[in-house]
Amino acid sequence: MPTHPAPPRTGAQIREAFLAYFEQELGHKRLPSASLVPANNPTVLLTPAGMLPFVPIFLGVEPAPNPPRATTSQKCARVSGKASDLEAVGRTPRHHTFFEMLGNFSFGDYFKADVIPWAWRFVTEVLQLPAERLWVSVFRDDDESYAIWNQQVGVPAERIFRCDEADNFWGPPGPTGPCGPCTEIHYDLTQNPNDPLDTRLVEIWNLVFMESFKDAEGRFTPLEHKNVDTGAGLERLAMVVQGVANTFETDLFTPLMAAVSAACGVPYGAGPATDVALKIVADHLRFIAFALADGVVPSNEGRGYILRMILRRALRYGKQYLGFEGPFLAALLPTIVAYYGEAYPELLAKAAASNTLLLREEHRFLETLDKGSKHLEEELQALKASGGHVFSGAMAFRLYDTYGFPLELTKDVLQEQGLSLDEAGFEAAMDEQKQLARGARKHNALVNDTVYADIVGDVGPSTFVGYQALEHRSTVQALIVEGQRVSTVSGTNTPFELVLAATPFYPEGGGQVGDKGHVLCETGQEGGTALVLSTRKVGQLIVHSCLWDQGKALQVGDALLASVDDTHRQGSACHHSATHLLHAALRQVLGPEVTQAGSSVTAEGARFDVSFPRAISASELLRVEALANQWITANYAKEAVELPLEEAKAAGALAMFDEKYGDTVRMVRFGPASVELCGGTHVASTATIGVLRITGEQAVAAGVRRIEFEAGPVAYRGFRQQENRLKELAGALKCPAEEVLERVQKLQEGLKQSEKQVALLEEQSLLGLAPQLAEALREAASSGMAKPHVLHCLPKAAPAAALKALGEAAMAMAPAEQPALLLLAAPSSGDEGGGTLLALANAVAQQQGLAAGAVLSQVAKLCGGGGGGKPAMAQAGLKVWAQLPSAVAQVLG
Repeated sequence: MPTHPAPPRTGAQIREAFLAYFEQELGHKRLPSASLVPANNPTVLLTPAGMLPFVPIFLGVEPAPNPPRATTSQKCARVSGKASDLEAVGRTPRHHTFFEMLGNFSFGDYFKADVIPWAWRFVTEVLQLPAERLWVSVFRDDDESYAIWNQQVGVPAERIFRCDEADNFWGPPGPTGPCGPCTEIHYDLTQNPNDPLDTRLVEIWNLVFMESFKDAEGRFTPLEHKNVDTGAGLERLAMVVQGVANTFETDLFTPLMAAVSAACGVPYGAGPATDVALKIVADHLRFIAFALADGVVPSNEGRGYILRMILRRALRYGKQYLGFEGPFLAALLPTIVAYYGEAYPELLAKAAASNTLLLREEHRFLETLDKGSKHLEEELQALKASGGHVFSGAMAFRLYDTYGFPLELTKDVLQEQGLSLDEAGFEAAMDEQKQLARGARKHNALVNDTVYADIVGDVGPSTFVGYQALEHRSTVQALIVEGQRVSTVSGTNTPFELVLAATPFYPEGGGQVGDKGHVLCETGQEGGTALVLSTRKVGQLIVHSCLWDQGKALQVGDALLASVDDTHRQGSACHHSATHLLHAALRQVLGPEVTQAGSSVTAEGARFDVSFPRAISASELLRVEALANQWITANYAKEAVELPLEEAKAAGALAMFDEKYGDTVRMVRFGPASVELCGGTHVASTATIGVLRITGEQAVAAGVRRIEFEAGPVAYRGFRQQENRLKELAGALKCPAEEVLERVQKLQEGLKQSEKQVALLEEQSLLGLAPQLAEALREAASSGMAKPHVLHCLPKAAPAAALKALGEAAMAMAPAEQPALLLLAAPSSGDEGGGTLLALANAVAQQQGLAAGAVLSQVAKLCGGGGGGKPAMAQAGLKVWAQLPSAVAQVLG
């Protein structure tokens, strides 16, 4: 038995000791951490637990590694949904947005009798934690685990307690599926019998035993193959090993906390408020660094929204409590890269790109933070003055919509001031917009349906033969109708799913669309056909989505001739190969920092997303397009080989970080132009592509550009249509095609002059109303009105400059010694139902409390709009024009 003379102390040492213990001493396969972005699991925005990457294996959909036991240090985040720890970060000793989960996993291999003693030996012999400070919890009915802890390990009965499902039972991951009891190891922080146990004990390791299957009726049956999933938070282990009061005082955080303190000049321990801010900034920056390195970019939905919200939250705390004035997060990134880069090399690989993205996002938010904070403070003062305690949900939404102020930041401010938020009002104000933090959630059959796992267990994985042929004879392995396995499919236009022993149909993957086609039943005299509408992969299965076309019936075991639609396959293969050339051309023209961020390849076109910090110029796109077409003309033959992953990387093959690769990979090369790891279908040589035509370039998120293009016959049709449109335009302009641009420019210049003349005439026409409005202001001031004012609504839309000129002329003609408040309004053009409101107030009116900005703000709010300005003049947009008269009457009487 190996000895452990010196216990690990640092976080890095504890991580390595854990992985080495299970790899070297207990025969586990050490696997790298999966991405924070879950692969093939759109129901989860960010990986929340170490077991998530192994769900397909636990369900039996994907094969287990060899040997069937693994160990990992998994990057995790809990910042959305019910499991969110966001509001507790910095205010409790051990909550974080990002954390590392150490784990060991058994896929039908060992079970309780093995793993419980292993866990005890690691914490007492490797970490050398005092046994007398360790407590254990078990599920109330799990007598087996209790006996192992008490009789085999030797934990006294008084330090073992039984708990209910809420604390010590896991799963299933969906309505049905594998589940089982847990047992947890807890560390006694104080050993003071006068302290309550719930404050003394901190959980450091959770062992989950998946031994049952829960069906749709809620019945539990024993699993044939029992699994183990364990999770030990590295931050908590470091806290107890290093003997500190909270996880922020471990070496996992102290370098970063010191860097933040040095940057702002505020030492840790200076006060409760600044300590909380230091912890929040340090915690959030760690999450930001890992999320950016895993390809998450700030945006307004899904995981991108979460990243943006966390980033802006860190900026606000740094600015409000630590005195930071400008961007500061990007400058602190190197501290994280230096400390974690060896364990997580993606941080090093993406350091430059992450810095660019982060700095840009900081500048973007800081430009609007002051305005949003000022507006929020004004609303809070008004709320307190009225004696209210609930902040308007509609106003919270306006702060988000206008100033980019995330709801979570508004909540933070309200919490600090002892106020609450009308969250229902916020949701109502969102109208039909997407639920931001819940974006990108879709049904995922992998987690919720076990029918595919059953099929794999019965018939084994599918075999793809589509690289070699577009037709193949096979047998029906399984039929699925409405999520249930059936033995027969019949009836006109019946939708169903089909699993074959071997298939030439390529399943959707790597951005490439799945194949279409048909299958012909060759069993029996009547036969039958079905259309294959799409093909996808579920774990180890290739699943064909079909529509029964004609014939008597299709049964499990029938012989089929599966035929892929050649035109559709060639179209998608052509665009897929063109994508490889486009990627290589982008890297050659723009630099190696260009990395793929997503793609969509169909038979009719493709789009390719890349991480790049700026817009790609028209001249750069022309160079990229020309280089790709040069390689197409060179007619490089496709070379596709299978080889070990490390050998492929050594050969220079591009690998996408968030892709999941096995030990053996498929490498696709097109001469000296491109070499990538890819499982998709391709043309035999680049000349088959014919031509590549870039049709558009745009931003889709911060630091992500999307290039849309066409290839092959589709691109040719695009060129021909473009030429025909140019000829039609030349005919309409009555000039040769080569003179179209010059003719259009002349027409535009003439149109601008005409528009200027029209605007001048409209302004002169409106100025004729100035004497009338001045007289109305004089009468209002002499009428004895409590708040003398004039509201004038124009019958149609007017330019803002004309409206302003009219208002200034009228105010100049009005008596300066009398109060004058003028409200000028013009409806929007078209049928929008909104409008523009301009308010002007002279010095006397302002002295009487009728400042233009204050009056306009109240009126605009009642009309569903917003705006502002100075006491003498202010302007707002109105959403509900019809409410303007009543709004003015309500505000001014």
